[in-house]
Amino acid sequence: MKKTAPSSPSGDMVWERIRLMERIVRPEILDRLPPESPEAMRARRELRRINRLMGNFAWFRREARRRVREFTRAVEIGAGDGTLGRLLYLDPKLRDKLVLTGLDRIGRPAAWPLPWEWRREDVREFAGWEDYPLVLANLVFHHFGAEDLRWIGRELDRSCRLLLAVEPARRELHLAELRLLRLCGLSRITYEDGRTSIHAGFLGGELVEALGLSAKHWKFDVEVTLLGAYRLVAERH
Repeated sequence: MKKTAPSSPSGDMVWERIRLMERIVRPEILDRLPPESPEAMRARRELRRINRLMGNFAWFRREARRRVREFTRAVEIGAGDGTLGRLLYLDPKLRDKLVLTGLDRIGRPAAWPLPWEWRREDVREFAGWEDYPLVLANLVFHHFGAEDLRWIGRELDRSCRLLLAVEPARRELHLAELRLLRLCGLSRITYEDGRTSIHAGFLGGELVEALGLSAKHWKFDVEVTLLGAYRLVAERH
């Protein structure tokens, strides 16, 4: 009778960690709070700080400066409180070359630049993709499951020329970093939503594959940072 070697405890722990970090999409608390509630306002302030800590806003500005060489119409999906749009509008190197439309389910935020359009729509119902060769997405795609991502990818594939996206990187390191922020005073809501976001995040070529973008028509640059940002540049050939 053939004997089977007992499983290694350390090996079991490795596989358990891998299973824990499978991509799981769940609703976030902030999305269910009244926008003007004190809890929601605090969570949005903390999210802005986390964006700055991760370097997200600076990265979008840097990539836009580098890649927008002529007048371009762009849309920011999931534009939220308008912080990124305002940053780009105030950049003198971009103001004359970029017209950005904000797209979100919430109403126009006070921070959104007055000359720029705001559209109150769910991205899954948006029908104006063909007007925007440049698409920006900051911490948006991790909210969607496979079916929605594939639908968005088909729309991008029809008309988008350049996609700039930042998402959470799905690694245990970033869960540990989040725990440190909790010890430093991060609210329970932002902490729990942060965990949810990381578990719904991406690694490697996962976002490209989920969107269904083909290397035949696109070139991709993916970077994962030490502070948990998964950065994707997808540019059409």
